[in-house]
Amino acid sequence: MVDKSWLIKLVQNPFLISSLKFEEIYPILFRACEIFKEENFIIELNPNSSEDFGYVIGDIHGNLHSINYFTKLIQENNPKFVVFLGDIVDRGPYQLECLVVVLALKILFPRKVYLLRGNHETIETNQDYGFYKLFLTKYHQSSKFGSILMVYEVLPLCCIINNKILCVHGGIPSDFNAITELKNRKTANHTNLTQNLRDSMFQMMWNDPKEEIQGFSKSFRGEGISFFGEDVFIDFMEKNNLRYLIRSHECFSEGYRWFFNKRLLSIFSSNNYQGALNPNPASHAVIRGKEIIPKNVKIL
Repeated sequence: MVDKSWLIKLVQNPFLISSLKFEEIYPILFRACEIFKEENFIIELNPNSSEDFGYVIGDIHGNLHSINYFTKLIQENNPKFVVFLGDIVDRGPYQLECLVVVLALKILFPRKVYLLRGNHETIETNQDYGFYKLFLTKYHQSSKFGSILMVYEVLPLCCIINNKILCVHGGIPSDFNAITELKNRKTANHTNLTQNLRDSMFQMMWNDPKEEIQGFSKSFRGEGISFFGEDVFIDFMEKNNLRYLIRSHECFSEGYRWFFNKRLLSIFSSNNYQGALNPNPASHAVIRGKEIIPKNVKIL
């Protein structure tokens, strides 16, 4: 067991995480992994009351100012649920600190806080964008990174809120049956997935919406990744009896951005992600019933 008072201390004082030894980090990773193993690839949240509300939070990317803002928001307002859309690490200066804070929140509030898998919750992306090197510099042994990977492997992929709002890191897959096939599957059984389902999961972590196209088209992001237009988006949503989609994965200077007649909301929760010369507010979404309220915040 991980001492909960210690976790609260780390959440409230995340700079303490910087000085922790691997032996102090590992129990947090292990306990979080055990909790994720009990969850399904698709989290289904159906609050009992129409007055219940929750937060959906996008990319953090090692931005400690952003994660501190959102942890305080959670503590002050006590939402019914909080969904992080992934991409907690890479690029920013406090990647490990942000990851440990989110995992600590998960351990403290396992039925309130949920973390989905983004495209940066993979070793390949971590090797390209910084987290792997940062971890290796700090803890010296590449084998220790396996404890990070064991968490990644059992992260849920998406979340459906009030039966109508799909939350996912990237976008829709080309196989519209993926949601049905993933429902009620435990993340602990990730080794039993078909290649087709793995491909769909990859697309849901990487794909992007695009207003001016039809169907799916090849993305600049790489092999197996696509842009998707409004026509296939509508078809996918109707097939799965969904109304809205909330995703992250892209940073916009205006903060959040609506697509497809306000049925797809893109948020990004790391402020000033590209630096002071190209600033962006941190955005998140408030969910109340089937209503989605996007919000921008400027974090100092």
